[in-house]
Amino acid sequence: MKGGGGARPGSGPKPKAPRKTKAKGYQTDDPDEFLRAVMRDPNADFKDRMAAALALKKSGKTGAAKGKKEQAADQAKATMGTRSLAPVPPPSRPRLVAVK
Repeated sequence: MKGGGGARPGSGPKPKAPRKTKAKGYQTDDPDEFLRAVMRDPNADFKDRMAAALALKKSGKTGAAKGKKEQAADQAKATMGTRSLAPVPPPSRPRLVAVK
């Protein structure tokens, strides 16, 4: 029996239709502003909004207020300046001199 195996035409998962986004309405050259616009658009798909929020978070330019720990760390850095908390070497031993 010849040609009994192999892939058959039309078998397998069907291709999904492309998702329609409303991203064409956001006209800006700044990628962060584009992501913010997508994230804040209530008419955008939730997945698109979530992806924009995560991408903006990864870029580190969220503009969100810092928490108490971050503020305390920044204040400590400003207070310390260039000093470091490296251990100080022990003082040298005084020379013992015989007294007559």
